[in-house]
Amino acid sequence: MILRRSSSMALGAILLGLAASSATFAQDKIAEEITKKGGRLDRDDKGDKPIVTVNFGVSGIDDSGLDGLAEIKTLKKLTLNNTKITDGGLAKIKGIGSLEKLYLVDTKITDAALDHIKELKGLTILSLAGTQITDAALEKVKDLPNLKELFVYGTKVTDDAVKKLKEAKPGLKTDKDVPPVKEVAEPAKKDAPKKEEAKKEEPKKKEEPKKEAVKKEEAKKEEPKKEAAKKEEPKEEEKKKD
Repeated sequence: MILRRSSSMALGAILLGLAASSATFAQDKIAEEITKKGGRLDRDDKGDKPIVTVNFGVSGIDDSGLDGLAEIKTLKKLTLNNTKITDGGLAKIKGIGSLEKLYLVDTKITDAALDHIKELKGLTILSLAGTQITDAALEKVKDLPNLKELFVYGTKVTDDAVKKLKEAKPGLKTDKDVPPVKEVAEPAKKDAPKKEEAKKEEPKKKEEPKKEAVKKEEAKKEEPKKEAAKKEEPKEEEKKKD
């Protein structure tokens, strides 16, 4: 019995080792393909060093570039900014349950893409900035239970739609939360009267040097008269003595 148990444990250890080696080999192959397509990746230092982030930003990949990504069961962050992917291409990643962050900035996706994205229940951050989505997309965003941050700058999404979404998902942060420019500029309005007063004072300041110059010129003209008057004083004194 003891021998059988020992044999079973040894066999189990061997199988686990083979499984780990097989997983590592598979990850290495996927990593190689990602690099060939112009992508970059990061791997965890623990265990068999699983792939945790993939960045295809500005690589120019199309939907075919997403092949094989669903096999990365440890993927947490995927960046597809400025790529040529379409709504249909995102169907290839909807099974990545580990995905937490998805960036689709400046891609051509539309509201239809959300039919696939809403399957990524682990998403906490989603960026759709610069895409062609509309208010209809936010109705599907409601199906993402863990979403904490949403970026929709440069889309056709309206403020009202964002407001309704935030009412449905309290605590959700969006790039629509940034104060409008007019609010930021309000303190400048308070300083406006001071600036106006300064403008009014400017002509006065310019006139002051001119007035000083005139005074100096007049003083110079008066000096000879004063000197002449001083010379006349002794004569007046002599007359008095006579």
